[in-house]
Amino acid sequence: MAITNKRHFIDNIKVVLIFLVVFGHLIERYIDTSDTLMAIYMFIYIFHMPLFIYISGYLSKNVNKSKKIFLKDLLIPYIFLNIIWYSLAYIYTGDVNLPIIYPGWTLWFLLSLFFWRSSLKYLIKVKYILPISFILGILIGLIPNGSILSFSRTIVFLPFFLLGYYTDIEKIKYIFDKVNIGICILGILIFIIVSFFIANKDILDYRFLYGSHSYKELGISIYIGIISRILLYISSILLSLFVSYIIPTSKTFFTHIGKSTMYIYVFHTYIILIIFYLIPSWNKSLLTNLIIIISPLLVTYILSCKFFEKTYNMVLNPICKLIK
Repeated sequence: MAITNKRHFIDNIKVVLIFLVVFGHLIERYIDTSDTLMAIYMFIYIFHMPLFIYISGYLSKNVNKSKKIFLKDLLIPYIFLNIIWYSLAYIYTGDVNLPIIYPGWTLWFLLSLFFWRSSLKYLIKVKYILPISFILGILIGLIPNGSILSFSRTIVFLPFFLLGYYTDIEKIKYIFDKVNIGICILGILIFIIVSFFIANKDILDYRFLYGSHSYKELGISIYIGIISRILLYISSILLSLFVSYIIPTSKTFFTHIGKSTMYIYVFHTYIILIIFYLIPSWNKSLLTNLIIIISPLLVTYILSCKFFEKTYNMVLNPICKLIK
């Protein structure tokens, strides 16, 4: 497969991944009542965030970028959006949480991305940092309370960020030229079958895929946890390659959405909460099930509209200027 346009290829991958983010978060409420949804959920979570983080690392090659940019684009939005999230949670549940220390639902990614990008300049000076990052990602499962400041996820997914940074697109092109599309499709099918088997037999707690829980918190031994994380690292890399291979490399009708993934990521949770309220359970009817399956497409498309980009900038830019 020839990569005809690098920018279009990356945008296409981002669109597919942000759709899967929305889809995964939407079905999350219903997975305990359906083995099929659980299998789909686990299949998605094997690769969608690792590949998203890999792309983020690839787009972070300018290590001399000012830290002020990371503050403006990542840390300040994280703090502001987290306060909003926990304020709404307090209104709804009455529970009080520290909005800075514990990332609300999806907001961990903004915080982890801030840590990765702001520390990258120093990390790459460490000899053998890539293999070291994999070792740290495995060992972090021994430490409890990893959800504080997204500490565990930041370490677990760091190898994918570094892989992206070190990636030479010409080498990816070379690999893709040597791979047969049939192998990739077969590989994806095998992962789907394995996901259904794991979900049906309840072999693995799906929360293991989050990278935010210690082995003890998941009720597994250190030995099983380490082996499982090693296998997950290998699976994430392979499945990411298989999926990337079948994504279009030239401009498509959805390529432009790739420039709006930040706004989709930020706003989609609020729309999903509305859907949860309107459809509290799976299998109520064929129509409601169909709405659950189709709605991520609509959510992704609607949130890619310029209105949400303008809204995001209209709210965040004054805050950034005020803090500056």
